Amino acid sequence: MRALRRRALILASLAALAAVPSGAAAFQPIRRQFGDLTLPRVRAGTLEVPRAHRDNRIRVIVTLKQPPLAQAYGRGLFAAGSAGRLDVHTTASQAYLRRLEQVQAAAIAQLHRTIPSATVSERYRIVLDGFTVTLPVKKLPQLVRAGFAQRVWPSLRYTQTTNRSPAVIGADAFHAATGANGEGVKIGVVDDGVDNTNPFLSPAGFSPPAGFPIGDPKFTSAKVIVARAFPGPGSGAAGKLPLDRQASFHGTHVAGIAAGDAGTCSPGGRDHPPTCGLSGIAPKAYVGNYRVFNVPTPIGHIAESPEIAEAFEQAVADGMQVINFSGGGPEAEPLNDVLIAAVDNVAAAGVVPVIAAGNDREDFGFGTVGSPGSAPGAISVAAVSNSQVFAPTLSAFDAGGKVVLQAPFVAGASTTPAAWSGVNQVLVDVASRTGPSTNCLRIRSTARSHSSRVASARSPRKPDARRKRVRSGSWSSTTVPARRTRFRFSSRSRRG
Repeated sequence: MRALRRRALILASLAALAAVPSGAAAFQPIRRQFGDLTLPRVRAGTLEVPRAHRDNRIRVIVTLKQPPLAQAYGRGLFAAGSAGRLDVHTTASQAYLRRLEQVQAAAIAQLHRTIPSATVSERYRIVLDGFTVTLPVKKLPQLVRAGFAQRVWPSLRYTQTTNRSPAVIGADAFHAATGANGEGVKIGVVDDGVDNTNPFLSPAGFSPPAGFPIGDPKFTSAKVIVARAFPGPGSGAAGKLPLDRQASFHGTHVAGIAAGDAGTCSPGGRDHPPTCGLSGIAPKAYVGNYRVFNVPTPIGHIAESPEIAEAFEQAVADGMQVINFSGGGPEAEPLNDVLIAAVDNVAAAGVVPVIAAGNDREDFGFGTVGSPGSAPGAISVAAVSNSQVFAPTLSAFDAGGKVVLQAPFVAGASTTPAAWSGVNQVLVDVASRTGPSTNCLRIRSTARSHSSRVASARSPRKPDARRKRVRSGSWSSTTVPARRTRFRFSSRSRRG
């Protein structure tokens, strides 16, 4: 009877499963309509072998069994009743750091006895408990089996991930409701360097907090209060600088978004007109510069796990309240990604880790988050797009006033009269016309310059003349019914 009842339960379960549609059926394939539509099996180009691999040596991070200071004593960003951040200068914190240093010294001594050719560089005690080791590849199994090593982590490579930003996220409403503009907040920007002379980061009206500035005084101010460099292997002499004005740009851009001074005027450039009224999200905040993207490669300046982890650790030690890292790499297995642990321990120290979600959506689809933005303790931030452009634009409106076309003019590719520089202009206003023919306005555009030009206004000769036709090269021709279509040239950027 029990066997019969068991069979009945099994059959009922199978029937229920058969009745439920498969969850996998809900997934839809990603159909790309731009860029590389096929994946070539072989790509033309030169294979770059990292310098360290040419001599059969590898760089890894070894963590030990004791928890780092942030994990042992940190109250945690999300802990109930948390009243502050980890203070690394207290008697208890300093005593614990000394204990970790002694244990690490013993482990390094044992490492040198076991693998004499191994070298140690970075050491961590706050967000990690361990050190970076460079050793022959063949000796890696020996290191993994060493009694002092709790875990051996690979060194991963990371790349950089780049007037109304406050309004896009509602920061202007927050400012109006609370009166808070980031006063006294210290934001550590872990990036490719922050230019302390940029007018968007002017020190006017600022006084540095007690104990600051820190680091190279040539690259600090009352606004940019920290300037540190974390040179990676192969970064050269320029990698030792907190800022390389020949190569650094991304970090300054990021720092401006976070804490650019309110009311700043941009002088304009090749691709945008002069613009005033710019502001960062927290214009009264201080900025700490922690440069890690300093290793030149064919794909730009990159950084690796050891230097990024060291920058996180130093930012916590310096008293930063927020750490911003606008960089990332493909999501790795979390158990093998040391930055996941480092970011989680930044949060455990009571510091807010704000990490870019990454740029992998076009390769892997919606919802894709790169490393270390996938860390549970991170606030991962994706990109936000709107229709605003910092350039003169040509806009077309239908009879109801709805924008049906908007295209920017690019300097050098498009020319406009000097008299149009400060006021909007109506270019064309074509009325409806009765009869067998329909007035049409033909617009010719090029994707390369993103400019639009009025070519002619005439009646189509064939019924299919209203369809988009590709002519030659990158030029295309589109015929639009011109019943009460208005064109306006906007001298300033606008949102659709």
